[in-house]
Amino acid sequence: MSLSLPETHKLPASPTPAGRFALRRSWGLWWEVGVVLLVAAFLRFYQIQTTEFDEDQAMLFRMASDAIHHGLLPTTSNAASIGIANPPGVIYLFMLPAALSANPLWGTVMVGLFTLVAIVLTYFFTRRYYGRLAGIIAALLYATAAKPLNYARFIWQPNLMPPFVILFVFALYLGVVERRKGWLFPALLLLGILYQMHAITLLLAIPLLCSLVLAPGTLRWRDVGLAVALLAIIFFPYVLWEFFTHFADLHTIFSLAKHPAHIDRQALDFYIYFLSPYDHQPTYAGSALFALAGWIGWLRLVMVLLVLCAFALTSMLLLFPSGKQAPGAENSEIVSAPGGVRGWWQALRADPARCGLALLLVWQLVPLLILTRHSIDLHSQYFFMLMPGPFILIGFLIAKVVAFSQARRAEADGGDANAARLPDPWLSPRQGAFLRYSMYALAVLVIGTQLLGSTAAVIDTSSGGFSDRSFQPYPYHNALNSLQNALTSADQLAQQRHLNHVYITVDPATRSAISYLSAFMRTPTTLFDAPRCLVLPGPTSGPALLLVGPYDILTKALLGDFATAHPVAQLPRVGGPPFSLYEVSPEPQQAASSPPSAFVHELQPLSVRTVALNGGKAPWLVTRWTMLRDAQPAPHTTYNYTVLATPLSAGAQQSMQSACTFTALRAGDQLLAAFNLPPGGVGARAVSLGAQSSVTQPYNPVYGPFHLETDASNTTPWTTLRTDSGQESITLTVS
Repeated sequence: MSLSLPETHKLPASPTPAGRFALRRSWGLWWEVGVVLLVAAFLRFYQIQTTEFDEDQAMLFRMASDAIHHGLLPTTSNAASIGIANPPGVIYLFMLPAALSANPLWGTVMVGLFTLVAIVLTYFFTRRYYGRLAGIIAALLYATAAKPLNYARFIWQPNLMPPFVILFVFALYLGVVERRKGWLFPALLLLGILYQMHAITLLLAIPLLCSLVLAPGTLRWRDVGLAVALLAIIFFPYVLWEFFTHFADLHTIFSLAKHPAHIDRQALDFYIYFLSPYDHQPTYAGSALFALAGWIGWLRLVMVLLVLCAFALTSMLLLFPSGKQAPGAENSEIVSAPGGVRGWWQALRADPARCGLALLLVWQLVPLLILTRHSIDLHSQYFFMLMPGPFILIGFLIAKVVAFSQARRAEADGGDANAARLPDPWLSPRQGAFLRYSMYALAVLVIGTQLLGSTAAVIDTSSGGFSDRSFQPYPYHNALNSLQNALTSADQLAQQRHLNHVYITVDPATRSAISYLSAFMRTPTTLFDAPRCLVLPGPTSGPALLLVGPYDILTKALLGDFATAHPVAQLPRVGGPPFSLYEVSPEPQQAASSPPSAFVHELQPLSVRTVALNGGKAPWLVTRWTMLRDAQPAPHTTYNYTVLATPLSAGAQQSMQSACTFTALRAGDQLLAAFNLPPGGVGARAVSLGAQSSVTQPYNPVYGPFHLETDASNTTPWTTLRTDSGQESITLTVS
């Protein structure tokens, strides 16, 4: 694919001083590229270390790192929201930064670079086909748009789509507008790459089919054969996985296709969402965006009106030919055709410029119309395949109006597509100048307002705006640098104090991220799920460090009753409460006159107590155990226990359970398994205790000579623990 400009823009190759002066002068006219790069890079890389790092981000980068260091063949990425496995294409892309560094920050930098490339490609594409002014406006609008910017600052599969989308459209234009042969091969290849990032991009096959119809004489069958061969290579790992699972994902898709569909305005709302001046309605009064919301809210309506006007103008130029040709299509002839629909169709196919406009409308409108009828909920990332279409349309609109405002027959600056031959005097010189400068002012105002809002959003996000749980469906979010700082501080302090272990609480919001990052600590670690459990070092192990998450209230409450805990540090966390670091040792346990039975090689019960937490308002039953076996950390492996407690009373017996998950086990460590009691308390003097165990490991099957990598895990069947005498329960008195 050539990114060169039309002949009128090509630079002289003369080595003479005059030629070199012309070269410098020509490049001097390209100042807009520097401005676009500067604005886009600032918005995407300012405080990039505060990037969100949660479940999906950790999973994707971890899989890329494992593929490199363990010689695995990625066959899926993480699971889609509809329950199928996504293709592994993005894992191969993230293997590039993962090969250079284990730090996920470089994966985020790669996402930012990809979106930066997409913006530059938008400039080149729009300038080539619709003029310099349109290119500048489209690129700056894309660079400063809030929604695309939000996705450009963290790791995720759809976030890598933008450069491939604009390259795909570029390839279509090479065939439709420039009538070059060989465009079909890159178009098919790019469509396959886009499908690897999200299955919704299969809708881009519609503008591809449209291009085949509008580009007569450009099809070469060898391009199809070459594309099929390369697509077979790209999809080989994914097809291998589908064979291995007997095409389970296809069965899921066919099942979803049978769900009743409905028509609503979700698709339209998301399309408009990408034109909004801020990613979400600001709610925090102290944020920069909240202070600006009242001043920039008008931009949403203006952007929608500009896009509607652009659709209207494009449709008008498509229906009523002007006899002009697009850049790169100078050798194509406009042929006369009979009237009627057939004549209009023949004239359209013979006019490359109008074919380009038709393709632009099909790209933007047809997928949008199809998505108005759907059986599953839509998500904003589905509409990446339509970007940067709205910004190209707005740039095209403003450039055309500027050209129409000329009082004389003049070629618009930037290419033939913006030229408008109008009879003198269509506008008076004063009217034309007013209209022209009004368009310039409107473009500057819109771009400047977008830049202001996006800058405020970046400042808020780098201060933890994404952690505001008032508008996020996730439990809470964490910045990468906050997690890294907390783990590094714990590791360094353990080394300084010669402590031999660090215990770390995790929850659904931090489990995957901390699991990946903690693997690089020098001090041995044990991660455990905090909501119901607490792990403490054994009496003979000496003190250890305990890193507690920001919302692990139960852990902090249990420490006061069951351990000697000395606060060490409050580790700041972007956007919310800090992590807490303690030096802990267990509360001494008095030797029992007759020790209770133990679950063989697994758990030894010590005591059962009722405690009142949260100022006495929340009664809890806490069981205390000693672990009897060792289990070393293994990649992405967890050891799972479910503790069952059944109060023994005259009334009905109601069992309670507490699930505890660990990344490592140390013989002698103490486990506290807690149960939330009803307001009346346990109501019994004794409790029957039981336990089950299982192990969860990554599911990386072997298929012939291939060691496959997937995001799935495999859990062994739950095993009921038994005592020496074969009993499945142990009875203890409640103290």
